[in-house]
Amino acid sequence: MLNEDQWEKINKKYGMLMYKISHQISGDAAIANFDDNLQDIRLAAMEAVIGFEKQNDGANGKFDEFWGSKGFDQYIKTCMWTKKNNKGAKITKKSSILKGTVSTDVEEVLMMESPDPAPDTSILFDELSLQLTGKQQQIVSAVIHDHTLIKPSGRINIKRLSEELEMSWFETKKHVTALSFLIQNEL
Repeated sequence: MLNEDQWEKINKKYGMLMYKISHQISGDAAIANFDDNLQDIRLAAMEAVIGFEKQNDGANGKFDEFWGSKGFDQYIKTCMWTKKNNKGAKITKKSSILKGTVSTDVEEVLMMESPDPAPDTSILFDELSLQLTGKQQQIVSAVIHDHTLIKPSGRINIKRLSEELEMSWFETKKHVTALSFLIQNEL
């Protein structure tokens, strides 16, 4: 564990580098704002000290013994840059999911009113029903009237739907797949 004097030494020598690294982590402000990034980099620096002490069964000694050594300097910098790269990789992975989302930190977003009244789904399905086969209309109607036919994953429970419509699983699956293609949404 670091004491105040030890942290002060680290902050004095590596503080500007921590700021620089924190600014280079970008992406969604909800998961990568500067303050969070800085805290993560500071934690990585603290963990680097602990890791360096434990390395090689404690052969490096305690903080005051290895402070200022080239080995520790390289080790702590590597740990901080690695933390930056790992966090950046996670943000990049999630970028397709988070694309187009709005941060709720902005007060105007929280104060937005939802449209009143909500769009009527029956109008949408009336227009869509002109393109549906009779079986597809039955499927849409069954799902609208019994929401339990939709699994928590958002997909339709083919087995339960086939039982309710008294169709084979294969036939139900075929119609759901065609319907899914028509509305361009995986059901």
